[in-house]
Amino acid sequence: MRSLLDRISRFFQRILFWWVKLDNKPPKIDFEPLRAGRPVVYVLEQQSTADAMVLDHQCRKLGLPHLGQRLQLPGLEGKRPLISIHPRPSVLRRRRSGVTPMINALLSYLDEHPEEDILLVPVALYWGRGAHKSDSLLQAILSSNWSLVGRFKKLLTVLFNGRNTYFELNEPISLRRLVTDEPDVAVASRKVARVLRVHFRRVRSAVIGPDLSHRRVLIQQLLNSPPVRKAIDQHARSKGVSREKAERLAARHATNIAADVSYNVIRVMDVLLTWLWNRIYNGVLIRGLDRVRKLAEDHEIVYVPCHRSHMDYLLLSYSLYKQGLNVPHIAAGDNLNMPVVGGILRRGGAFFLRRRFGGDKLYTAVFNEYIHSVFSRGYPVEYFIEGGRSRTGRMRSPATGTVAMTVRSHLRDHSRPIVFIPVYIGYEKVFESRSYLSELQGKEKKKENLFDLVKSVRRLKNYGQVYLNFGEPLRLIKRLNEEHPDWVQQSYGPEDRPSWIVPFVDGLARDIVTRINAAAALNPINMIALTLLATSRQAIDGALLNRQLKLLIDLQQHQPYSPYMTLPEGTPDDWISYAMSMGMLHQIPQKLGDLYGLDSQNAVLLSYYRNNVQHLYALPSLVAALLGQGQGIDEVTLRERIRLIYPYIKSELFLSPTVDEAESQLTDWLLYLAEQGLVEQHEGRWHAALKGTARRLQLEMLGAIMLPTLERYLLTLAVLARLGSARASTTELENQSQQMAQRVSVLNGLNAPEFFDKALFKNFIQTLKNRGAIEVNSDQCIEFDDRIIRVIMAADSVVPAPVLYNIMQVTGLRENDGDQSEMERSA
Repeated sequence: MRSLLDRISRFFQRILFWWVKLDNKPPKIDFEPLRAGRPVVYVLEQQSTADAMVLDHQCRKLGLPHLGQRLQLPGLEGKRPLISIHPRPSVLRRRRSGVTPMINALLSYLDEHPEEDILLVPVALYWGRGAHKSDSLLQAILSSNWSLVGRFKKLLTVLFNGRNTYFELNEPISLRRLVTDEPDVAVASRKVARVLRVHFRRVRSAVIGPDLSHRRVLIQQLLNSPPVRKAIDQHARSKGVSREKAERLAARHATNIAADVSYNVIRVMDVLLTWLWNRIYNGVLIRGLDRVRKLAEDHEIVYVPCHRSHMDYLLLSYSLYKQGLNVPHIAAGDNLNMPVVGGILRRGGAFFLRRRFGGDKLYTAVFNEYIHSVFSRGYPVEYFIEGGRSRTGRMRSPATGTVAMTVRSHLRDHSRPIVFIPVYIGYEKVFESRSYLSELQGKEKKKENLFDLVKSVRRLKNYGQVYLNFGEPLRLIKRLNEEHPDWVQQSYGPEDRPSWIVPFVDGLARDIVTRINAAAALNPINMIALTLLATSRQAIDGALLNRQLKLLIDLQQHQPYSPYMTLPEGTPDDWISYAMSMGMLHQIPQKLGDLYGLDSQNAVLLSYYRNNVQHLYALPSLVAALLGQGQGIDEVTLRERIRLIYPYIKSELFLSPTVDEAESQLTDWLLYLAEQGLVEQHEGRWHAALKGTARRLQLEMLGAIMLPTLERYLLTLAVLARLGSARASTTELENQSQQMAQRVSVLNGLNAPEFFDKALFKNFIQTLKNRGAIEVNSDQCIEFDDRIIRVIMAADSVVPAPVLYNIMQVTGLRENDGDQSEMERSA
C-alpha cells in the first residue's frame, strides 16, 4: 500500500515540476555528512504537501537521502524522515500533534543507542521569494510571509509563484550534540523544538524580514515611552501650549518619520524595478554578500553605503531582496517625502528625517525613540553616512548623527549585536551627473519634485553596469570592547551621553567611510578617466593609452589596495571599446596611429568617475609626483616628504594605510616602478625615466592622478602665507582659497569643478589644525610659523613650473620676478 502511495506521490511530483522552478544557486553546505549513512531527518517550518514534494524532488536531484526512504528506527518504522514545526491550519482538527511526538521517538532511539547520531536538516522554502523575475502583481501578493496558510491559498500560491521559489538546505544539526546535557527526554524534546523554531525565525527574518507589527501600534508605543512623554511635557511648558497639543505634534512627527513597510508593495516594486533596471543598466554585479548573509542570522545589520545617486536607495534594497535577504529600513531625507513617491518609498522601508533638527527637542526625542524601536525589533537598517549625495565623486566627510543614535541605542539595549556593513556603489554613469556639475559651478540645487522625477525616468537609457561591493564588516561590540572595555558594566538610559561618546563616534564614522572606500570597484569608465584626465589636452595615442591602462591594473595586482576592492575583467582593448560604446571616449583616426580623446563636456563629467577611485592610487601616484619633475631625490628625503604630505591625503580621501604603513610600502613601490622602467636609481638618488620617452609620460600620468590635490594644498598654504600669521580667520582662508582656485583652474586649464570645492579646503585647514601645523588664537585668527614657508619653497620639486608660477602670481607671493620674493625673505 505504501509503495502505491509513493508512486502516486512521485506522479504528482512530476506534474508539479512541470510548473515549479527553483533557484539554481550553488549549495552553501557540504553534502557529504548527509551521504555518510547516518539517519537524516528533514525539518520544514510549515506542514505542506507541496513543500514536501519540492523537498523530495531536490533531494533526489542532489543524490541525498529522500522522503521515499522511510525511517527504520524503533517506533518510527515506515515514517517519512520529515518533521514540520507548524501544522497546517485546519477547521476540523483544531489541535494537532505537531513536532513533539516524533522528536520524542528520535530522542528515545538515541538514548538506547549511545554510539549513534541523527542529523536534523532544516529546509528553507519560500514561494515567490526566489531570485527570478516576477511578472504579475498577483504573484507578489501571494508570496510567502509570516502567516500560516490553508490548502486553498497554498494552491494559489503554487500556481502563481511556482516559478519563483526560494529553496535552501541549511547546515545539518547533530541531534545528539544538541541534547548532550539534557538526560530528561521531555525537557530535551522541548529544547529541540525551541531551537528549531528560533532557527526558522532567524532564517525567515533574514530572507523575508521580521514579523511586522501594525504601524499604529509602533507609533503608540513610541509616544508612550518615557523619553517621549518627558519631551512632550517639556515642549508644553516651554511653548506655553496644552499637553494635548504637544501630544498631537509628537504624533505628527512620529507619523511623518515612521516607515509603513508593506510586503505587497515590496513585491510590486520588485516587478517595476526589474523592468527599470533592464531598461537602463547592463546588469548589477554584486560581490561580498555571502559574509553578510551569515551575519544576518544573528546580528542587527546596519548597511552603510556611499551616496552617489538617488538610485542608491532602490538598487541596494532591490539587490538584497533578489539575493534572499530582508529589505532594510532606510533613512531618507524628508526632501523625498513628496506626494505619491513618499508613500511608495515609505511602504518600501523608508523612514524620513529632517536634514537638520534645529534644536527641536520634541522632534529629536521622537526620532531617537523611533530609531531605538527599529533596532530593538530586529529590523536591518540602512543610512547614508555622508548625509547627502557626493557632487564630486569623492567620499564626503561623514555626518555622525545617525551613527551616534545607533551607538546610543546599542548602549541602552545590547541584546542583539550590531554590525556595520560598508557598501560601495559604483556607477559607470550617474544620471544626476550634469546637475552635479551645475551645482559645483555655482547654480542653486533644484528641489526634487514628482514631475522632474517622471521626466528623468523617461529619458534614462544606456547607463552601463552597476557595481555593488560589500566591504569589511565592523562589529560595534568589538570596537566598544577595544576602546572602552567597561561600557558593558554601565547602565545607560535614553538621555545618557557618556563623555567618551563624541570622539568614539567620530572615529567609528571615519573607519566606516574608510572601509567603504576600501571596497571600491575599478571599471573601464573610471580607468579611462584616470588616464585621459592625466593628459594635458585630454587626448592620447592609442598605444600609450593601452600601456597606461595595463599599468594601472598591474599596480593593483602587484599590491592591491585592499582585499575587498574589485578589478574589471577583460583587456585594455576591451575597456577602450566599451568606453567608446558608452559614448565616454571617441576615436580620432590618424594615418600614423589612432588617437583617443574626450570632448569638452565629457572631460568635465569624467572627473566625477575618476574621483570615485582616485584613492586607490593615492600612494603610488604621490611617489610618482615626487619623482616626476626629474630632479632626482634620495630615499631619506622621499620618506620625509611622504610622512609630511600623506596624512593630509589620508584625511581627505579616507585612506586605509596608516602613515607608518605608507612609508613601509615606499621601497616596494620604488622597486616596482623601477622594474617597469618608469624610474631608475643612480648614486643613491631616484630619478624619473628620461624625458621624451613613453616611460616618462607614463610616470607623469600616474603622478597627475594626485597632482591637482597637491596643487590645491600648495595654493591654500600660499594664500595663508600671503594673508600673514594672526591676520585671518579660517573662514576668510577658506573663501580666499576657493576664489584663488577658481582663477588657477582657468589659467591652467583644469576642467574639474571639484578643484575649487569649498568642502575640500575646509577639510585641509581642519587637518592642518589637528596636526598642529597652524593654531587658532583667542581672536579666532590663524597663527603659523616658518614651517609653512619651507613647505611652499620645496613645492618646485613636485608641482610643474607653469602651475607653480600661476599659483604664486595669483596669490601675490611673487609680484615681481626681478626682486626677492616676500616668501624668500620670510624664510
